[in-house]
Amino acid sequence: MFTPPKPRFREHFRQDLINNLMNRSNQGTIQLYKHHIITECIMYSCDMCLEFQRKSDGLLTSDWIEHITKEVGEAIKTILSRDFNDEDIRVAAEKVQQLMRSPATDLQREVDNYYNR
Repeated sequence: MFTPPKPRFREHFRQDLINNLMNRSNQGTIQLYKHHIITECIMYSCDMCLEFQRKSDGLLTSDWIEHITKEVGEAIKTILSRDFNDEDIRVAAEKVQQLMRSPATDLQREVDNYYNR
């Protein structure tokens, strides 16, 4: 069975992620460590997955969660190539898969809290 390739989102995510990382680092005055970057990858991925889930009437499969997280991770790699790698994306993807099993309202609250919304 042929499945068409999934779209590349990384360029769409890149500017948001730059802004988010700049906000996290207080415009570059606070050093971010690897756990901060992985957490950003996880939270932004969850945010995008929840949005995708809403817009697709709840149709969000595990492979789409993995794809969205990989695209977020690849976007972060273009921003912080020396500080973020494929293993970090794998770690984030496992956590996102786990978090996406939570009730959507709870996870949305956690994401909103992370982004101070």
